[in-house]
Amino acid sequence: MRATALNLSAATAAGLLVWSLPVAASAAAPKGPAPRTVKVQGKLDGLTARCPAGYHASGGGFEIPGYEMEQAVTASRPTTDGTGWVVSASSVNPAMLHQLEVIQDRQDALDKVMGDKTATDAQRQAAQKALDEAQKTAYDMPQRAALTGTAYALCTK
Repeated sequence: MRATALNLSAATAAGLLVWSLPVAASAAAPKGPAPRTVKVQGKLDGLTARCPAGYHASGGGFEIPGYEMEQAVTASRPTTDGTGWVVSASSVNPAMLHQLEVIQDRQDALDKVMGDKTATDAQRQAAQKALDEAQKTAYDMPQRAALTGTAYALCTK
């Protein structure tokens, strides 16, 4: 029984190979030079993968390693002259996320001092000032940050 199963699987595999060879051999060779893929790594804030001279971008894309909170790809398109591929992508600014935690800590400290009957007005004012400064810092920060990744262009003649 075991030998039969092995022989059947070998015969099936051999049959598939025989049937697939004529199809692969009959495929027409591509006309013209083969397309080239160009890749550029960096900040995806308008990062452009440019085709070599004499080529134009027939496609393109991007790769963003890992996971970032609230990723947004705002551009993945050919350049206006068609000689490359431009990519822009961003996520929530990690510094902003940290600043939001600071604001929460300052709010908790203010709540604690406001509820403390032994706290002085100076302590309450200092806690309020610390919260105000943390909020202003967050207000002045960019909410989004460019992602780092790779832009690709598929270049053809």
